[in-house]
Amino acid sequence: MKRLLGLFLAALLLAGTGSASARYPDKAVTCVVPFAPGGAADISVRMVADYLSKELGQPLVIVNKGGGSGIPGLNFGLKAKNDGYTVIGGAIGNALVATYFLKAPAYNLDDILFVGAYMPQDRLLLTRPGKPYKTWKEFMDYAKAHPGTVSVGSGASQEALEVLRSAAIHDGVRFRLVMYKSGGPAPADLMGGHIDACELGVGTAGYQAARKGDLVVLANLGASEIPHIAGVPKLRDMGYPFATSLMYGFAFPKGTPKAICDRWEQAVAHVLKNPELREKMETAGFIPQFLSGKDYEAFSRRSVESVQKMLKYNEQDSK
Repeated sequence: MKRLLGLFLAALLLAGTGSASARYPDKAVTCVVPFAPGGAADISVRMVADYLSKELGQPLVIVNKGGGSGIPGLNFGLKAKNDGYTVIGGAIGNALVATYFLKAPAYNLDDILFVGAYMPQDRLLLTRPGKPYKTWKEFMDYAKAHPGTVSVGSGASQEALEVLRSAAIHDGVRFRLVMYKSGGPAPADLMGGHIDACELGVGTAGYQAARKGDLVVLANLGASEIPHIAGVPKLRDMGYPFATSLMYGFAFPKGTPKAICDRWEQAVAHVLKNPELREKMETAGFIPQFLSGKDYEAFSRRSVESVQKMLKYNEQDSK
C-alpha cells in the first residue's frame, strides 16, 4: 500500500512538472549577464532580450554581475534555481576559458545547459590617433624599443589578452597588461590616455569610435572580417599561432527541464530571423548568427581545448 501511494505521489509530481513546463514562462525571467554594463555582452543581450520578451510573452529582467572575467556572474547564474526563470546570457565562454588563466576551478561543461547562441564576436586591438604607431608592426617595434612601458588593456576578455601575450612572447616583447570589468570603461581610459592600446570587441563603444576614425585599429585578433571596417590585418595571417573568437548565447543551470530548454532554443532561433532585430545588430557591428544548443556547446568545448593548447605553447615558448 505504501509503495502504491509513493508511486501515485511521484506521478502527481511529474504531472505537475510537465504542466509547469507547458505554461512556461508565466512570469518574468531573470537574465544574468556576467559582465558590467556598457560592453558588447550587455549591449547585445539587451538588444536580443527586447525581442525574446515579445516572443516568450514575459519580460526579461537583465541583471549585470561584472568582474572576474565573467566567472562570478556565471557562478551566480549556475547556482540559481533550475526552474527556467534564471538564464545566463552573453559571452559565457569567456568565463569558461578564464578559469585556466586565473587558475580557478575549471567548469564541468556537463553542468551547463547551452540553449542557443545568437552571435560570434571577434576582437580588435585599438589605439589613439597621434601615437607613434599606426600598424601592428609599428606597434610591436615601438613596444620592443620601450620594454615594459607600453600598456595594453582588455575589455574583459582574458582569452584575447592571452592571445596578445602569446604574440608578445613570440616576438620577444613585454607589455603591461590591464584587465577591465567590461568593454564599457576600457575605451574611455584608452581615449583619455590612461593606456596605450586596448583590445575590444566588435560592437563596443571602442569599435564604434574606430568606425568614426576616433581610434586606430592595429589588428584583428579573431578569424572573421570586421563589419564596416575593411582590410584589418589578422594576427593569424601575420604568422601568429593563435586567434580568439567569442560566441554569445544563453544557458541554464543543470537540471532545468528539457521542455523549457527547447522552448528557449526555439525562441532564440525565431527572433534572430526578425529583420528588424538583424538590422539593429548589424548597424551596431554585430553579426547575428544562430547556433543550436548542441552546436553552442560544441563551440564552447573547442574553445576550452584551444585555450589549453595556447597555455602550453606560452609556457614552452617562454622557457
